Amino acid sequence: MMVLKIAAVFFTLFCRTVSAQTVVSFADTVQKVLPSVVSVSATKIAAEPPEMMLALRGSPFEQFFKDVYRDGGFDMPKSILLGSGFIYDSDGHVITSAHVVESMSVVTVTLNDGTAMEGKVAGRDPKTDLALIKIEAKDLTPVVVGSSDAAKIGDPVLAVGNPFGLGNTVTSGIISARSRDIQVGPYDDFIQTDAAINRGNSGGPLFNADGEMIGVNTAIFSPSGGSVGIAFAVPSKMVKTVAEALIKDGVVKRGRLGIKVQTVTPEIAKTLGLGKPRGALIAGVDKATLSGKTDIQTGDVILRFDGQDVISMRDLPRMAAETPIGKTVPATVWRDGKERRIDMTVFEMKEPVVASALPDSAPAETITARNIPLLGIKVAEMTPELRRKYRLAKNAQGLVVLSVSAKSDAAAKGLRAGDLLVELDRKSVAGLNALALWEKEAAEMGQESAFVLIDRNGDRFFAVVRFAPVS
Repeated sequence: MMVLKIAAVFFTLFCRTVSAQTVVSFADTVQKVLPSVVSVSATKIAAEPPEMMLALRGSPFEQFFKDVYRDGGFDMPKSILLGSGFIYDSDGHVITSAHVVESMSVVTVTLNDGTAMEGKVAGRDPKTDLALIKIEAKDLTPVVVGSSDAAKIGDPVLAVGNPFGLGNTVTSGIISARSRDIQVGPYDDFIQTDAAINRGNSGGPLFNADGEMIGVNTAIFSPSGGSVGIAFAVPSKMVKTVAEALIKDGVVKRGRLGIKVQTVTPEIAKTLGLGKPRGALIAGVDKATLSGKTDIQTGDVILRFDGQDVISMRDLPRMAAETPIGKTVPATVWRDGKERRIDMTVFEMKEPVVASALPDSAPAETITARNIPLLGIKVAEMTPELRRKYRLAKNAQGLVVLSVSAKSDAAAKGLRAGDLLVELDRKSVAGLNALALWEKEAAEMGQESAFVLIDRNGDRFFAVVRFAPVS
């Protein structure tokens, strides 16, 4: 009897739970947000017609193909890409994905009531895959921009878009993860959701349960090409920043810090006495930009920037990009085993200038090389011939790596001929004379590895190289 009573209690609780779940409805929220969602059709007209169509002009088959291509006859062929979007403000600004309108000749925006109108691409930002379209319309209903920072894993969400050209379609799910880096751009910080998102949903909004836009659907992970419950959205915080910049200037101006950063690996963290891996390791400093403006140094690890923890290396470029250009902010760095506070100024990001190689013709010269047995590499001082051979920039400095032992840890860490050895254990090694002193100090300290700074075609990175066994 007791077993039956307990079973009855559990059955009652189960029924109540199922009943509670079945009464949940997003109908009111959906009716509120649908007027803000649009479909985007982008058409690209080819520069030239196919050779076959040109060849058929004047032939008995011309009329046949005119019937086939009734809309354009023998005009340039067209390709059409379907996507989604949403009304950002009442002035007719529409947000969609940058890849939907890339290189497109004509863009058509269709409102929820079926009204179609031609739009003009007012700006694109490929780094975040966002684009701005301008349409001439009145009485539009813009989305309510919500806080992506407040969104939590497990919160319910609604995705609205135009999958496969079917028109506005609503799917629901939850936030599966935050701050996803899927290696598609320098500022990846995606919201992951299991709401069904398919081709054509790109550029459509992701809403929270209150009907606030908290993201823009931009990518899916799918072996089959269809929804498998793994989709990604650009957070609304980033969307708002990009949208406002595109509305104002047509382009996004981002900040930079004048430094090159790399990931702090467990091995590097241990070498620097940092404990666990965190922060962004400074591998290079743009002296022309930062001279006299900050005391940041190569080898510093930035732990905090403008009051925010730098959890991983990829956090820092995004933080700098979102900081107003010209602003000076406080930062905390790890240097020589302790934390230090410094100030850093954010500069406008410019396109990098690629250094040109030196001419190939030059007289032969003598190259003096030296082995570093502990590291398993052979190096030489910089010469014009080595600059030409490895196409090194005119201002490149350091010892040129001539060879790397295949069995060494240096090879395992990716060092190769043509790299420049810039520092050994935070000390410059511009000449071969510095190597003997370093080897002596390493022996006295009983070191088992070296903290090396490598320059490869202008990109610098640190590595911890374990010493080769002494025979």
